[in-house]
Amino acid sequence: MRNNIIFSLILIGLFTVFASCSRTGSNGKKALSDSLISATQNIAIGNANFGISEKAFNRQFPDSLANLGGNKHIVSAYFGNNGGLEKVYLIDEATFNNQKFDANLMKRLELIKGYFMNTYGLPDEDRGYPIQKKMQDGKLFESYVWEVGKKRISAGIGLEKTARGDIYYVLSHVDRQKSTN
Repeated sequence: MRNNIIFSLILIGLFTVFASCSRTGSNGKKALSDSLISATQNIAIGNANFGISEKAFNRQFPDSLANLGGNKHIVSAYFGNNGGLEKVYLIDEATFNNQKFDANLMKRLELIKGYFMNTYGLPDEDRGYPIQKKMQDGKLFESYVWEVGKKRISAGIGLEKTARGDIYYVLSHVDRQKSTN
């Protein structure tokens, strides 16, 4: 009887491993379905699609804040020459004036990573955490990147040198990729 239980547990374990392998791509990353890509590649954030006007975007985000996974982010948008939305920047509000490069900063980065992973799975690129002394003023270290059809999402840590000292913040951006056709 005991051998039957052990054998059954081994079979269940093997089945679980094989089942999880069938849902992942050749590189171990969960492959996004065509329907998920099709349904989300034109969405910049929330209900705001790429290409909408600045006026329409401001109606959706009148206070320039977005709640992502229970965390507030300051929203800034870039509109192209045609007046349509092309890029959205999201700064984690909790890190807006942060002067510490510490574990709490990395936890905030993990929160936004988790938010995007809930929809898109593991990132296409995972560069880990930045090295503080290698960070550059005004630059974002892209820790995580997702490519979703025509959309590119990145999340990382930015550095801004100010008279008060260095400011480290969690920044994400969602961009519409230019067509190569």
